Amino acid sequence: MKKKFLFFLIIVPGIGGIVVFGSSALQDWGQLQEVYSNYKKVAATSSDLSILFKANASQMIQRINLFADGTWTLLSAILAGIGLHGFLTSD
Repeated sequence: MKKKFLFFLIIVPGIGGIVVFGSSALQDWGQLQEVYSNYKKVAATSSDLSILFKANASQMIQRINLFADGTWTLLSAILAGIGLHGFLTSD
């Protein structure tokens, strides 16, 4: 009974979180690359500060999103690891 509890309530959600949040992090990484290249282009060509501030805010939003997705991925991995340790060491 204890192993079923560990498997279905801790290990499976942990692995699911790794998959879901990891894929979101990879998507956000690609979006950050696009937005940052736009920011570099705007910084090099535009002298209008309002456009530069908007481009900077856009790339900072993507950085925060990527940080959050990466954090949830790591927390899910910790949850799955703790559950797997309990699953393998319990009687």
